[in-house]
Amino acid sequence: MFVFAGVLFSVAGYSQTAADSSRTDIHADPAMYVMLEKRKAVGVKNLKGYRVKIHFGAEKAKANEAKTKFCQKYPDVPASMDYEIPNFSITVGNYRSRLEAYKFYKEVQVDFPNAFIVEMKIDFPDLTVKKEDTATQDPKPAEKKENK
Repeated sequence: MFVFAGVLFSVAGYSQTAADSSRTDIHADPAMYVMLEKRKAVGVKNLKGYRVKIHFGAEKAKANEAKTKFCQKYPDVPASMDYEIPNFSITVGNYRSRLEAYKFYKEVQVDFPNAFIVEMKIDFPDLTVKKEDTATQDPKPAEKKENK
């Protein structure tokens, strides 16, 4: 399953627009859409990635306080509370690479100086698929003609 995600993000070309940095356009082979539909059908909801841990401690009230503070400052970044006896931890973001996580870590470090990056399962990015018109595209690149 993780191979699919790696193929999707390494083979597919993607770009972000300046007006809407939360939107990602993926231009891929039509077979990628078939694979994406199969992944959705199986119900895989997470993959290996990185998050930033902003709080770790035994007091639930302090964990809730940290999460509230974070959500007020970064409303568009997902935050979750996990409980592993006896500690509560707050992790934020869903990053596919350590570099992406590091960029956000540096931003968050001002308000949460004890933050650090952790490798864990992250939520699969919400992808809305808009299929391109494949009838107008030539499936094979034009072959070069040899001059004799």
